[in-house]
Amino acid sequence: MLVDTDVLIWNLRGNARAADRLDAMPGFLVSAVTYMELVQGVRDKSELRALRQALSFWSARVVQGPLGD
Repeated sequence: MLVDTDVLIWNLRGNARAADRLDAMPGFLVSAVTYMELVQGVRDKSELRALRQALSFWSARVVQGPLGD
C-alpha cells in the first residue's frame, strides 16, 4: 500500500490514529516525492534521524517510479 505524506506527518506530530494505522501495515510504500516532502520539512538532523528510524521501524520502502499493474 502506498502511504500519503499527510498520514506520515500526522503520525510524526503525535496523531494516535495515524500511528495505529501505520503500525498495522508494516512494509508499506512511500513515493520518492513523499519522502522528499518529508525530508524538506525536517528542521534539523535529529528530526531527519527520527524520520529515517520511523520508516525503518515500519519496513517502509521508497519507490522511485510507477508501481506497475
